[in-house]
Amino acid sequence: MQRSQEDRCARVVAALRSTWRRVDYKRLVSPAFALGICVLLLLALQHISRDINYHSICRQLFNFDSASWIAALGVTALSFGALVARDAVGLRHVDAKVPRTLLLIGATAASALGNVAGFGALTGGAVRCRVYGAAGVTPSQVGRLTVFTSVSLAFALVLVSAIGALWDAAPLAAMLRVSPDILRSGSALLLVASALIIGCCGARTKTIRTRWQRFTIDVPARADWLAQLAFGVVDIAGAGAALWCFLPHGNVSFVTFLAVYSASLLLGIAGHTPGGVGVFESAMVFALRGDVTAPSLVAGLLAYRVVYFGLPLMLSAGLLAGFEGRALRDRLPLRRVAGLAESAPLFLCLITFVVGSMLIVSAATPAFARRLAVLRDVVPLWALESSQLVSGMLGVLLLFVARGLLRRLDAAWWMTVALTSASLVLSVIKGLAFIEAGVLASLLLLLISTRRRFNLHAALFAERFTAGWFVSVAIVLICAAWVMFFAYRNVPYDNQLWWHFAFDERASRSLRAMLASGLFATAFALWHLMRPAAGRFVRPSSADLGDAMRIIRAQERSDAGLAMMGDKSFLFSDSRESFLMYAKHGRTWAALHDPVGPRREWAELIGKFVDLAVKHGGRAAFYQVRADSLPLYLDSGLTLMKLGEEARLTLDGFDLDGPQRAGLRYATRRAERDGCTVEVIDAGHVAEHVDVLRAISDGWLESRREKSFSVAAFSEPYLAAQSVLLVRQNGAPVAFTTFMTTDLNVEATVGVMRHLPEASPYVMDYLFVQLAMHLKRRGYRSLSLGVAPFSGVQPAPLGSPLHRIGAMVWRFGGRFYNFQGLRAFKGKFQPCWEPRYLAVSGWAGAVVALVDLSILAGGRRS
Repeated sequence: MQRSQEDRCARVVAALRSTWRRVDYKRLVSPAFALGICVLLLLALQHISRDINYHSICRQLFNFDSASWIAALGVTALSFGALVARDAVGLRHVDAKVPRTLLLIGATAASALGNVAGFGALTGGAVRCRVYGAAGVTPSQVGRLTVFTSVSLAFALVLVSAIGALWDAAPLAAMLRVSPDILRSGSALLLVASALIIGCCGARTKTIRTRWQRFTIDVPARADWLAQLAFGVVDIAGAGAALWCFLPHGNVSFVTFLAVYSASLLLGIAGHTPGGVGVFESAMVFALRGDVTAPSLVAGLLAYRVVYFGLPLMLSAGLLAGFEGRALRDRLPLRRVAGLAESAPLFLCLITFVVGSMLIVSAATPAFARRLAVLRDVVPLWALESSQLVSGMLGVLLLFVARGLLRRLDAAWWMTVALTSASLVLSVIKGLAFIEAGVLASLLLLLISTRRRFNLHAALFAERFTAGWFVSVAIVLICAAWVMFFAYRNVPYDNQLWWHFAFDERASRSLRAMLASGLFATAFALWHLMRPAAGRFVRPSSADLGDAMRIIRAQERSDAGLAMMGDKSFLFSDSRESFLMYAKHGRTWAALHDPVGPRREWAELIGKFVDLAVKHGGRAAFYQVRADSLPLYLDSGLTLMKLGEEARLTLDGFDLDGPQRAGLRYATRRAERDGCTVEVIDAGHVAEHVDVLRAISDGWLESRREKSFSVAAFSEPYLAAQSVLLVRQNGAPVAFTTFMTTDLNVEATVGVMRHLPEASPYVMDYLFVQLAMHLKRRGYRSLSLGVAPFSGVQPAPLGSPLHRIGAMVWRFGGRFYNFQGLRAFKGKFQPCWEPRYLAVSGWAGAVVALVDLSILAGGRRS
């Protein structure tokens, strides 16, 4: 027991050391800076919000009349109209043209995404590349456009701030901690400098190459620069008016407010937080606290975020989803908007992250007392308590799953759908959160509409999360915790709060939900950081294939020729005289057959492969191993399961005489009567017949899927290393099979088998009979017809769970795969049936391994 504990401790220490060595400290600088900014902002907000009450903010939010919302939507539309105009001027500046509809879509979607994600020049530029690229705009032109619009917007913000400072310097002077006179003088200088810059512009765009020839600077035409500044001012005024609509503005003029708004936006851009969140709000509250009551200002800022940031993002994503359906694509003759549709993963990733953050904050804040009173008579207390707890944890999981959506993973799509659906139900149970339910329903619709964009098959958490992603999750949790303490500021803390369970104990519920969310995120992060690298499937090099072929030729087991398919990795012994072929899916490292090469090296290779799988946090599985090698796997601590039986035809006594061969004699004569003849193609001449063989294979695959891993697949390099038996019917090629052999000429194994649908119904019987007779004449002793899955697995009173599962599959699995029909076909040749086994760690691991093996057979690798 003590030894086992020491081993576990050693493994943990080794994992920590490995994680420490993998850390790229340079990449930690930016996330650490963002985390520091977040902490400083929360400290500042804690100081500013001393006189702000959470419930007063909620009352202010719900007291906004419909006129305020409509007016805010109107000026938001005006601002985004100016954004479209700015992109139009920018396209003219870079000498590019796009259709109006593409311009509208690209400018709106790019701005909506850039506003929320932060680093708008990068995220918005990526969307513009996709959308404008459909009209022939190059990435270089998009880059120049992005620089032009970003710089002009910064100049417009400076101009508005300067004009506002000249109008009323007091608020900006208090915010920037400078005297009003100095601020006015600086603003005047900025206006003069702006006029000089406009004067330096010419009638046309000029390109200036720097001294070192590394980059160029575009000096825009005066008309383009003035248009950009004018539309930039309209853009800023519209965005500021969206916030102005929600504020009581009796003590401050719109010009003064706009100056403060512009300066706050500049500070938000400099802070590099998404959408300037935190920095912008802190600056606005600090600058206007003497003119606007704090609860009204905070409530207005929250409503502004919803109208100007949230709604455009959802509408852009909805438009994107609309192009996934034929109705909108047919109505708008834009076959070139595929670029926008391809941005679905980026939009859905961001929206999912925001929704996950919403769920965490919702779990940390109190539900409305009136709604809880309604639920008291409908929902039991345990359901209310658990729904809020689980909702926060699902929100954390959404933060991590969002990254899989960015990578277009189908597993991430399915998990997001499941988590969103569960959260939708919980949002009603935990407090009748109808707005939250509406957001979740919208995300669910977007996911369903964009299903076909998530088509990559890979492990969801195979790749490691970046430090930036972990820090983003940490920032969400820290902010949610701050909001919780802010909401329950008037509730005195007591250790007994953790154990209060009642409908009106909202603080206790939020406290438990926040703790569960934090612990869940911490556990997930630690598991992800400390787990070993998953490892990747690597196709063998030409040198490895050459060594494997040399080893295969020198031994007698012909089924080792499957290594030449190139769809499996190799693990060689230290002497490179033997090897294992394997592939990987999920956590299953699956070796096919026993090791190939001298038997004295098998134990070493098996142990080496098990260690390799364990080192990467996976399970080792050995597929279709023979009975004479089972002690080697038992010695390695693996569990055995019978997979089926291999049909091995003894060629010395094979002929068509006797009553037991009557069926084969009949099939052979009928095939010959139908005009079938056989032709043997040696390995050296297979390349000359590849086109003929491919035509037969394509006909066979019209109603089937190509298999791999444990089954031979059609590939030219693989066929070139084998001989082929070709059947012609009335002179036309209709069927073939390849057969694998070694230099010892002891046994042969059937490889690729194909026939055309119009071939004689007896062609496959005829093919195998002729192959067996040919090999018998060549002196071979046996022919393997392959494995019949779960054949010979019969119920037994003392059978293991795996044995009983195999027996059930053999008995009831016929509707999914013709197990018994395959056994019956091979049984016509009266073969010897030899058992084949699966060796894997634990019987539960064997079930998962069988699922992964079926996926490997379908061609997937990870």
